[in-house]
Amino acid sequence: MPKLWQMDDYDECLESPGPDEPPGVYCGLSVVLKPNNRSELWKLIEEFSSDYKRHYNHQVLKWGVCIKRCQKAIEKLSPAERNALTVEPFPIDVRYKLDDGILKDISTYREVYEDVLEICVNKELNDTYGLVAYTEILSCDKSTDEVVIDALDMSFLIVLCALVCFVTLSSWYDSSINYKRTSDHYRQPLDSKRKMVWVSFSIQRNWYRLTSRSHDELNQKLRFFHAFRFLTIVLVIFGHASLLLVVTPTTDSEKHERIMHNVGSMILTNGAQITQTFLGMSGVLLAVKFCSFAEKRKGKVSFLYVPFAILYRYVRLTPVYAFVILLHATWLLKLQTGPLWRWGAETEQTFCRRNWWTNLLYINNYVHADEPCVQQAWYLGAEFQILIIALIVLVMIVKFPRAKIPILGLVLIAGYIIPALFIYYQKLEGTYLITLEAQRYLLWYDKYYLHAYIPTHINFGNYIQGVLTGLVYCELQKRSINLAQSKVFSIVWHLTFVIVPLSWLPSYMFYLNDFPTPSVWMAAYFIMSKNLYGIGAGIVILGCIDGVNGVVKRMLNYPFFEPLGRLTYGAFLVHPFVMRFMFASVRAPVHYSDLLTLSLVFGATVMSCLMALVLCLLIELPTTALQNHFFGSFKEQKSNHVDRENGTNGTDQMLIIPGLAGRQSEL
Repeated sequence: MPKLWQMDDYDECLESPGPDEPPGVYCGLSVVLKPNNRSELWKLIEEFSSDYKRHYNHQVLKWGVCIKRCQKAIEKLSPAERNALTVEPFPIDVRYKLDDGILKDISTYREVYEDVLEICVNKELNDTYGLVAYTEILSCDKSTDEVVIDALDMSFLIVLCALVCFVTLSSWYDSSINYKRTSDHYRQPLDSKRKMVWVSFSIQRNWYRLTSRSHDELNQKLRFFHAFRFLTIVLVIFGHASLLLVVTPTTDSEKHERIMHNVGSMILTNGAQITQTFLGMSGVLLAVKFCSFAEKRKGKVSFLYVPFAILYRYVRLTPVYAFVILLHATWLLKLQTGPLWRWGAETEQTFCRRNWWTNLLYINNYVHADEPCVQQAWYLGAEFQILIIALIVLVMIVKFPRAKIPILGLVLIAGYIIPALFIYYQKLEGTYLITLEAQRYLLWYDKYYLHAYIPTHINFGNYIQGVLTGLVYCELQKRSINLAQSKVFSIVWHLTFVIVPLSWLPSYMFYLNDFPTPSVWMAAYFIMSKNLYGIGAGIVILGCIDGVNGVVKRMLNYPFFEPLGRLTYGAFLVHPFVMRFMFASVRAPVHYSDLLTLSLVFGATVMSCLMALVLCLLIELPTTALQNHFFGSFKEQKSNHVDRENGTNGTDQMLIIPGLAGRQSEL
């Protein structure tokens, strides 16, 4: 069969031409083979591609072609030969390109070069395989292209320069008032709130905040969450690397198809569930901190607390998030070139300039989800929405303790029933199918991704199970029950590490068969298998808190995990930025060996953490410092009318700890 990828030399094509020569032009093409039932090769392509769940669609090829080479290849063809190699439009019911209007100037390039390219491509296909194809230009680069800087690009530079100035001045001021010249100065609060505001951007002070260890009893018990965060983000990076291996040109595309025929590959394919770890951790931490907060206030928690907590969380997450969005909308495209770069970077620029508001409102997993800006941030939208519901539920069970079990029971049932109904009525499969063909377009248009992976109602169950896990822990603490002393729980805890991955293997039957939909049993299977991960995560977390396996807990509590865990939020936001440079800037098809893949994952992890460190010291930690100062005053005002009897602050600052973005001074 024709190779899925074929690419001319990009840099040679765009070498600076002579003064009397036309500019070099390099175009990326979709080549859709025309059906030909008289061709045995076509019959093979059609039959092989019909296994759409495990194979690529080999009718659609991706080529990178130099216009100069094409013009030379067809210059001696007669008009009759050219006409024979021109394909009239034919019905195409497969996806072969991105939606129109995403990349600039494509219509102009198509008008000028499409006929030449189609004849050139068909000459090669016909000579080699006896087939012809419909050809459409996806993107073009010209040697005379210049970098254009607009007002939005300048705004990013202004913001960046302002942040650097704030950090420089704040660090200088903090150093100037360190009269004793000791490092303890940066660890201690200053004698006035005004000074604390001035040193919010101090790099020395924020470095100590990043690397500090809390000695609070509860935070010591939950310290292993830092290791969980870091290890989870490493697995997320590995999963996204696997996605990009499918998206970018490779000399061995058959390797991906062979993997999809292996039952064991379901453990890798279902590795997309790893993001549920963040949801489970978020639920646990929210419940545990809320219980601590409610206990300090003796159960007197007002519903007014909910909007305040939401605002606190929004301010905590958004500044660094907005900075990354602005980076993607401006300078990402200008930092690299290559035959795939416009496809990999200009799409992100276009989506971020169009749809940035959906991200900042945290509704991006529903609105314009097929044109995602910072695609991995669907998780932030889902978690933010579930947080609002969880806060209301927690306040309700504190205000109405007698209805605690019915409320939690109804919420948990809703977490199972609602997504099952969506799976049934949307006629989806019994598992989240990750097909190779959908990955070629980064899942943007895949119905399984849009309806069975990123929606809030699909992910609601595991977050709520995390909340229940946190409440169970609080109840066990009240009763002085230590699960580490239970042999039965210890056995269950150890078996969980085996049972949960093995539970993914039956998903292979959905890749082998086309079961009729809608189906009640498939909807039930989908929800049970998805939420089993949350149950397993809850068991593991409870066991780690009580130290069921002392060796594991000591390993997870190693000090180096703490700063790495605190960098997880930034790493989550920037790792696709880093990985674009590794994958989308390639010049030709690459042979991705297992060792090369691991090297790329390791490199992406290190570079993501380094970028996250910069964002943390530049934006994230200064934001949380300012937030604590300004919200502190607000909380004192709120406490006057929300809880006059108790006299405590209206909100425990340790409460809002999302799975990715915990307060830097905590745990």
